[in-house]
Amino acid sequence: MGAFCSPLPLFWILLILALAAYKIKYRRTCRVLAVIAFTELFLFSVTPLPIWMLERLERQYPVYNAAANDTDLPVLVLGGGHTNDKSLEPVQRLSAPALARLCEGIRQHRLSHGGKLVLSGYSASGNTSVAETMALTAVSLGISPKDTLMMTKPGTTLEEAQEYKKRFGTKGKFILVTSASHMPRAMEAFRNAGLDPIPAPAFQQIKPEAGKSVYGWKPSGNKLIYTEMAMHEYVGMWYYKWFK
Repeated sequence: MGAFCSPLPLFWILLILALAAYKIKYRRTCRVLAVIAFTELFLFSVTPLPIWMLERLERQYPVYNAAANDTDLPVLVLGGGHTNDKSLEPVQRLSAPALARLCEGIRQHRLSHGGKLVLSGYSASGNTSVAETMALTAVSLGISPKDTLMMTKPGTTLEEAQEYKKRFGTKGKFILVTSASHMPRAMEAFRNAGLDPIPAPAFQQIKPEAGKSVYGWKPSGNKLIYTEMAMHEYVGMWYYKWFK
């Protein structure tokens, strides 16, 4: 499924199929596949479409700043990828999304004056989990170890929602931190689990400057990344709606 959410692998798959069709003398099929491949690459690396797709997700929930009555609210930071390279410090092992999420989580933790910082995420390799790596990073950035809690088992957003519900129940509010593009899907998963999170998005990619439009036609590798991020979320939301 991942290859079909990413425009570059899809481009090469279509091009290889076009070459195969050419070899077996299906010339018309070859032309159709080649046209689709180059059209797809143009749409997702040149046009403003990827920016529009991602911005639609990121703008659904605004930046959150805890109010005076948000004291002692737990802050849940969803996992976002890491490496177990022991030559790196914990802060350097986190992926860019995970580090941005953790920074926002720490900010919300300090604004909420006393709420626990709950860190989530498993390890695909069976080594140190994302949650543990984020906890080590948080402590290195000045958070007290007694203020951190970990959920090291969940590997998906649905599992994170179920694990939080199992451990903390459904009665209290909490601040939910994840990437801005992932927040709509995360909110749906947590609300469907009977939870009442306050969204605090992080890792925003589309950041307009005053007086400048973000919708340019300049070819960009970033547009391929935006497409992959957006498609991953749209496919995920469709999957949750129909199969979960």
